[in-house]
Amino acid sequence: MDAANFYETQALNYLDTRDRSGVGVEIVRNWVKSLPSGSTVVDIACGGGYPITRALVDSGLVVWVIDTSPTLLKQFRLRFPTIPTQCASALDSDYFGRTFDAVTSIGFLFLLRENEQLAFLRRVSEILEPHGRFLFTAPVEMGTWQDVTTGLECWSLGRATYTRALEREGFRVIRTHTDEGENNYYDAEKIG
Repeated sequence: MDAANFYETQALNYLDTRDRSGVGVEIVRNWVKSLPSGSTVVDIACGGGYPITRALVDSGLVVWVIDTSPTLLKQFRLRFPTIPTQCASALDSDYFGRTFDAVTSIGFLFLLRENEQLAFLRRVSEILEPHGRFLFTAPVEMGTWQDVTTGLECWSLGRATYTRALEREGFRVIRTHTDEGENNYYDAEKIG
């Protein structure tokens, strides 16, 4: 089963678990402080919106979201009825036909195979304004594993490969963070 099918078939179970978790919220809140007030951000693979999208909204950002799961987006719309949503894959989305000041993608990149991860980084560069910020999660170690929550196969290209790939797409890595769940965050800026 691929990630899109998993999250659609397990949407309500996933929401029940993720809604009760605050993992990553402090990193996102601190990251938002580096953005100008009212910045535009697209949250890719937003799920039901808790807790990450909620942190973005509470911080005063103007938010758009994308997810592949119709069920998750239905729940999202009940929670955030004024936020524009799009049901699409991150690689196929038209991203509302616009660019953004910032992009978040938490818990998503490592669900893609290597060539898809590289294509996704290229796509993020295309939709991000110069000096825009990109926050995403991916392990710093290279390897594959089976995700304990979903059972899905995951791939990490490792910090060195992510850094080089980001640089090729016009980014510089500002810093990395680790949250209380031992998830690794990359904070990158698109060079003007």
